[in-house]
Amino acid sequence: MKQTKRNFVINILRRVRISFLKIYYARGSAHEIALGASIGAFWGVFPTFGLSTVLSLLLYKIFRFNLIAAISGAFISNPLTSPFLLIISYTVGEYFIKSNVKFELENWQQNLPQIGYVLIIGSTVVSLFTSIIVYYLTKYAIERRRSKANI
Repeated sequence: MKQTKRNFVINILRRVRISFLKIYYARGSAHEIALGASIGAFWGVFPTFGLSTVLSLLLYKIFRFNLIAAISGAFISNPLTSPFLLIISYTVGEYFIKSNVKFELENWQQNLPQIGYVLIIGSTVVSLFTSIIVYYLTKYAIERRRSKANI
């Protein structure tokens, strides 16, 4: 049983690494790649529960970003990080909307009607903050890699 959990964690970390490398070596302008990664990260943090690719495809028609980077950026949310992202989002949401319902991972589905608004507000703030950071970090990394390649 313990080996299975270890393999699960290693598999997720491998997927995250591959996603990072796809973003890092993507084609397109640094802005397009960074915008794609940040949009993917936004949907990855926001509780879309598997709809991040579909939502990225819809936004692609409007904003023209790197779609591979967007899909890869969505892997910021995975089975290891999702519980933490939900708790952080709920905690941030409580700063804006007071709630007397305690958010617990074991029973959050039963309390969803009561915590839904708090979670959506918190997720919006955390997603925006994360996507802005991902945009600038990705753009910096791409520009730095490309400037070193031209030396």
